[in-house]
Amino acid sequence: MKKLGYLWLLLPLLLAFGKNKKPQHSKYLITLYVKVPEGKLYTDIEGDFGKLEEAKILGLDSLEKRDYIRGLDSLSEFYIASTEVTNENWKEFLYYLKQEGRIEEYKANILDTTVWRNNLAFNDPYVDYYFQHPAYKHYPAVGMTLKQSTAYADWLTEIWALNEKNKKAGVKITFSVPTKKQWIRAARGETSNFYPWGEPYLRNSKGIYLSNFKNYDAANIHFNRETKKYEVISMSQLRDEAIITASVPSYSPNQFGIYNKSGNVAELVSDDTVAMGGSWNDTGYDVRVESEQPATEPKSTVGFRVVAVIEKETSI
Repeated sequence: MKKLGYLWLLLPLLLAFGKNKKPQHSKYLITLYVKVPEGKLYTDIEGDFGKLEEAKILGLDSLEKRDYIRGLDSLSEFYIASTEVTNENWKEFLYYLKQEGRIEEYKANILDTTVWRNNLAFNDPYVDYYFQHPAYKHYPAVGMTLKQSTAYADWLTEIWALNEKNKKAGVKITFSVPTKKQWIRAARGETSNFYPWGEPYLRNSKGIYLSNFKNYDAANIHFNRETKKYEVISMSQLRDEAIITASVPSYSPNQFGIYNKSGNVAELVSDDTVAMGGSWNDTGYDVRVESEQPATEPKSTVGFRVVAVIEKETSI
């Protein structure tokens, strides 16, 4: 009976996001940015059992206890880019710095394209082509550090403020890399879902995958005759036209109109040295909303997106 009593801590509520609504925008931002309204979020849906005793001491009822252990929090309204920052976006950033004569900043923000070589020897061609070739201009930029992604967001703040039309509007907007809470809130809203699309499954009713991740099937199972054991071989080991990243508006958006919050590239957050949501090179379990991977160095599996906060609005 005791185990049943804790069942609500072990299982997500599995409340679907529901029917996707039309994305909301701000007249001060391009339509790339969608509104994430003020609201609540769970930061740890699987629960921190270390908080059980604390919850008892606080004398919380069952629902309050659940919310406390799952890390119920709330956030103010903000806007977030519906897609990850692309190679084309990053080229525009570098071009601006170079044109303005800010050569040291330009050099400091060149992406590390050798990330395609790390543990992925078969992907060597991407070292030369992934960032440079126009075929990949709408693919997520990778190979940056958190410091570089912050520099990109600061640049957006700078050029927005320089626009005369924006000055006359009397509005101040700050762009930044999202905090972990902002990232989670944008991914699943007020639900406790594992994935941004609201379902506990990785395919839709037609059997189509809902995000870009590394999926396995019978072709990945290999019998090692030396060890006499069955092994699961990754796509990179099989070397058979492995899928890497996908174009940023791929798959279906979530309730807010945001694409690829799970899979494609794991995304940097500003207040921790991790990237959230898993990538094209992670399995289904590791592309959950709360999936984290170390982000202390550039990787071919890590990118980011930008949030915008309207800080001040005055009458004209």
